[in-house]
Amino acid sequence: MGLITKKKTSRVSKKSKQCSEPRIIKKLLSIKKKSSYNGDMLSEKTQSAMGESNQTRKKKSRTSPECLAATTGPKDKESEAFKAMGKAMTHNIWYHGLMPRDEVEDLLRRDGDFVVRKTEFLGKPKFTLSVSNKQRIRHILFKCENNKWFFRDIKRSTPSELIEAHLMMRAPVQSDGTILERGIPRPEFYILHEHIEIIKKLGGGAFGEVYTGTWKKKDGTVEVAVKTLKGIMHKKQRAEFMKEAKLMKRFDHKNIVRLYGVAPQEEPIMIILEYAAGGSLKSHLQKDKSVTTDRLIKYVIDAARGMCYLSGRQVIHRDIAARNCLLGKADELKIADFGLSVADISLVKQNKLKSMPVRWLSPETLRKGEFSKKTDVWSFGVLTWEIFMRCASDPFPHLTTAEAKAKILSGKQPMDPPSGTPPKIATAMSICFTQDPEERPDFEALFRVLAPNEQPPPPMDMWDTYVA
Repeated sequence: MGLITKKKTSRVSKKSKQCSEPRIIKKLLSIKKKSSYNGDMLSEKTQSAMGESNQTRKKKSRTSPECLAATTGPKDKESEAFKAMGKAMTHNIWYHGLMPRDEVEDLLRRDGDFVVRKTEFLGKPKFTLSVSNKQRIRHILFKCENNKWFFRDIKRSTPSELIEAHLMMRAPVQSDGTILERGIPRPEFYILHEHIEIIKKLGGGAFGEVYTGTWKKKDGTVEVAVKTLKGIMHKKQRAEFMKEAKLMKRFDHKNIVRLYGVAPQEEPIMIILEYAAGGSLKSHLQKDKSVTTDRLIKYVIDAARGMCYLSGRQVIHRDIAARNCLLGKADELKIADFGLSVADISLVKQNKLKSMPVRWLSPETLRKGEFSKKTDVWSFGVLTWEIFMRCASDPFPHLTTAEAKAKILSGKQPMDPPSGTPPKIATAMSICFTQDPEERPDFEALFRVLAPNEQPPPPMDMWDTYVA
């Protein structure tokens, strides 16, 4: 640590050497105390120093399973105690579980507003206090030693008791005078795990699974679809998962899968969705050969109506395809899977398209990595082809991916309408494949072609009930 210079090393007595380690620990503890102690933002050097000092102190202190759980990795047995403590805290309205910091920061608007959440620090699960003071948000880790939880001087047996003590005594949680005034309740769309019953697995992917289940509400039980985040994920993955839910809570339309809420208090994090009783559009068309042409036309119009609604709310879906469409109880098509979607931006650039579905992409996406509402229109044309092919194959069935890409970039219409496609649908499909995105119609114009006797969904600025 630089406490002893090289020149003085030969003169240091054995006794001095024995004292050097405690001095280092003392200095490190001083660094920790003076820091504003933002658990997510400390420098790596300070984090490392704090980690060393904690390990040394643990030898001297008697640590309870609950405390140990807060300082060990998620694979250790003691993490079960940490999990249990998190579950016990769900009765507190201010406990928000595994919500990302940027999500809770939006809730803290006045000095003294606070929430408690779970996070990771140095790869280990921790409880964090997020509190507003002087127009800044502090993220302060709970500390635990000798069976007691604390921020500074006040110590209590559980995190809940510690929060209650600071509220009652109006005692600062930091040396800058930050105090707790108001615990901010979980939003209404936060759902407790204990109110969700998982019934049957429907499918899965790289980051999670989808199940059927039930949601126990105050006024009864609702059949739902439950999307879970697989295993123990890191902050970034959790944030991406929650981004999808945050976007979906904007929507209220019969042709968009509805979000009921999220369950972030413990793992696995869940997104609770409307259950689409008709299942996957793709599976339905592949299995049921009796679906009429009129029904296929209805599916195309339903999809166009849903996309018109999304476009009017400045949403770029980025993954329009039959595999991402579901069917409701009344056989209505619903747009689903918003994992790649973005909002409130007119153009998105993505340098690498490695994991993107090439056969559904527009020329400008393949050339420049650009996504816009107009690239969604191109993908909608491919979806129309899938529907009238009854999902018998993926687009460009006899071509390799490289050949399909070349066909899309050829400057000509990449695919013809399947045999038996009605003229109105064939026309709509054809204009979706307009090469120049500036000339390509938007979803409102497309919907007017498909359903001339119906008004398209009004854009966002005409809806007073919209809440960002």
